[in-house]
Amino acid sequence: MFRGKDSSPLLDKYKEEQRSYIADKYGSKDFDDKFNRWMSIPNPVLSVVDEHTYLLQDIENSYVSGSLYSALTGACCLGERIFNQIISRIRESYRSSPQYKKVYKKDSINDWDLAIGILVDWKVIDINTEKKYRRLATLRNDSVHFQNKPQDLNSMAKEAITLINEIVTDLFGLDKDKKFIIWFEVPGELYLKKEAEDDPFIREFYIPCSPLVGFKHTIENTPSLIMKVVDNEVYSDEEIPDSEFVRLRNEYTNKGS
Repeated sequence: MFRGKDSSPLLDKYKEEQRSYIADKYGSKDFDDKFNRWMSIPNPVLSVVDEHTYLLQDIENSYVSGSLYSALTGACCLGERIFNQIISRIRESYRSSPQYKKVYKKDSINDWDLAIGILVDWKVIDINTEKKYRRLATLRNDSVHFQNKPQDLNSMAKEAITLINEIVTDLFGLDKDKKFIIWFEVPGELYLKKEAEDDPFIREFYIPCSPLVGFKHTIENTPSLIMKVVDNEVYSDEEIPDSEFVRLRNEYTNKGS
């Protein structure tokens, strides 16, 4: 979500509330420039891989502070880090793929065309995410390799930050466009669909942060304010479809309509 430039009573109030926070965090020198840069980029997205969110925050800090080249190259580096993460962790599931022999011995890949092609071939990304990755690859090449032409680092950095946020959202975000998520069919709750559990990408990145629960589970707050899933119920060994789980969960929590 963009912080936005448009004016409205709600947005104007939001801006005022944030000005002191930004001044404290980034300093008062050239404050208007810092604040305008902060307002012009998306919030760092929440990823199911914690480090992505931290690194996006670091990239934001560079950009807002005025370190434009660091922000630009940081966004590009995160894109490369992500495709290496994915390929190295799921490649054993694609041993029969023609692409496997190109990467099975590699600790890392710096060939963006090869890596993006693999993500497409293994159906990790769709055509829209592929376009974003290829545009980020262009920005990466233009920033890392000398270009005998003027470059607008502010514009390039802002675009790269937007792209990497969208790529992280496409791959690792939680939203209703993800077809493998049961999205609020139980009000306020998200679940992975049973049919998605065998997908190598889902198995590697989503399942580790998705505890297995029955329909009688509860969520409690710990003294450190961390939510904890509690499920001491003994269930039968019978597997039920997702639709039945949703029905039982809604009935148990009295959330169903």
